[in-house]
Order: sequence, then C-alpha cells, then structure tokens
Amino acid sequence: MKRALAAYLSEVERGLQAMPVRRRRLVLRELEAHLFDEAEALGITDEGAMSRLLDTKESPQELASELSDGDVKNLSHRHVTSLLAGALIGAFTGAHLFAQGWIWYISVAFGLAHGLAVGAGFFWVRRHWQRLGDGWRLVMAISFTALLSIPLGFTSTRGFVLSRTFYGAYTGFLLERHAQKRPIWQWALETLAFTAFVFFMEVIVMQRVHFHWNNRGFFMVLGELSFNLAIQLGVIAALRLQRMLAGRWVLRPQNL
Repeated sequence: MKRALAAYLSEVERGLQAMPVRRRRLVLRELEAHLFDEAEALGITDEGAMSRLLDTKESPQELASELSDGDVKNLSHRHVTSLLAGALIGAFTGAHLFAQGWIWYISVAFGLAHGLAVGAGFFWVRRHWQRLGDGWRLVMAISFTALLSIPLGFTSTRGFVLSRTFYGAYTGFLLERHAQKRPIWQWALETLAFTAFVFFMEVIVMQRVHFHWNNRGFFMVLGELSFNLAIQLGVIAALRLQRMLAGRWVLRPQNL
C-alpha cells in the first residue's frame, strides 16, 4: 500500500517543482493524509487495492496542476474539516454532561476543550504518524491527545482534576483505532474496559471517589458508562463527517 502511494506522490511532486520547497512538502503531506483517510474508509490494506484506488484518481500531472492552482483552498478545507469533526465530539460530550445535571458553564467548557483541543487537534496532526505501524500509531495518538487534554483537567470548580485527561487520551485511542471500521463488539468491550479503568484510578489509586455497591454506586457506574458511550458516539459521528468531507474537488474519482 505504501509503495503504490509513494510512487503516485513522487509523480505528483515532479509536477510541483515550481512551488516553494516547504510549501510543496506541506501540500504532499496533506495529499498523503487525505489518501490514507480514503483508503482506511474503504478498508484498503494492500498494494493492489491501493493501486486500483489511485487509478480512479486524476493523473499525477493533472493533480499537480490543480494543486498548484488551489493548494491554499485545499489546506483550508482540511483545517475546516478537522475543526467541524472535533466540534462534533465536543457537542456530544458537552450536551451529555448538561443532560446529567452538570453546571452549564462547566458542560460548555468541557465540550469546547474536548472538541477543539483534543478532537480538532487530533485531526490536524494525525498525518504526521500515518506512515507508522498500527501499534506506534496508537501510541502516538494516545500520547498526543493526552497532552492536548490538559485543559480538560481545569474544567472543574475544585482546581485541576487529573482524571479528566483520561477522557482525552481515550478519545485519541478511539479515533486512531477506529479510523478503519471494526466490529461493534470491540466498541462495547473498549467502553467497559475504559469504565473499569476510570473507577480503578479514581477509587483505588487516586482515592478521589468513595464508592460503595449500593443504589448510589449503581447510578455512578451507569452515569460513567453513558458518558463513555457519548464519547464513542461523538467519535463515530466525527469520523463519518471527516470521511464525507475528505472527498475534495482535486481528488474526485475520474472513472466512476
């Protein structure tokens, strides 16, 4: 898959020689990221299928010409797409917190930080690790979104809450792992595992929450599960929106 894409990008690069070097590299990274996104959405993992996908695209020479004329527009399109996809994640989590009875400004702050810092930030920088293997891509996604989620820790009236950054790292994990379609049972298992992790950290390790197996404890677990489900739904919606908007005009199929 990488060899076919590298050959295609090499041909495109030859047609971009008039473009400044730094700008040319940025345009090629954006193009590569888009093609990786499309291949993942179609479940493409081998060289033959990637070659067939590239055959449906404009020729490298035509694409280079269009990129030279409209690269600023395409870069702006990708940034707007990332912003909208991230905002969708924040809308799901912020609305869920408000529905659970959280103070409105805390719900809004969490949604903004989660959607714009974590979600949009992930989509903006993901192209930098797309060439890595699956394991390293997950490591990069979790590490980067954990860093981006620091603002989530301050969405509290009690000072910085470290455990809230877990949700940012978990969002990065879901976004990277489910960039390719996976069975629903994996989503369910990951929700249960992350919910157990949150309770383990907050009750056993950090001792921030006092938990007892009674009615109150049951509703605490139910509330945590429902919030993690809201994160998953936000991620699903964001990935679908990102894939839909990724069909930019310079990369339209030619033979369909």
